Amino acid sequence: MEYFSSSDRGSLPGRPLTSLAEGAGQEWELLNPEGVIKIEPMKVNAHPNTLSAKTIVLRANGKQNSNNFLERVAELLEKEAKDIRVIKTWEAAPETYRSSQNPDLSKEFAEKVASFKPDLVIASQCD
Repeated sequence: MEYFSSSDRGSLPGRPLTSLAEGAGQEWELLNPEGVIKIEPMKVNAHPNTLSAKTIVLRANGKQNSNNFLERVAELLEKEAKDIRVIKTWEAAPETYRSSQNPDLSKEFAEKVASFKPDLVIASQCD
């Protein structure tokens, strides 16, 4: 291990440079702070070929602008797709219009969204 560049000759204040080399060597163990990432394959649901005559649920999590973003998505969907049904959860199920760190509450929100029998769900997690 080199502690000084070749231009660092001589000694440190009060200690000759050779005393570093004469002392006991240091052993270093390098650790990767990222940890182990386990990636498991996941089956993705089939996407509809067309949005025509489909029910689409828009799920905003209550963070600032999440509903504003999805309002624009709704406008574009309704403009482009025929006979589309758009359900905005912040209007149809206002109790779900918030973020949750509670797994049981998150499950309730998911069940509520599923109760609308959507063909597609689009969610927004804006801040």
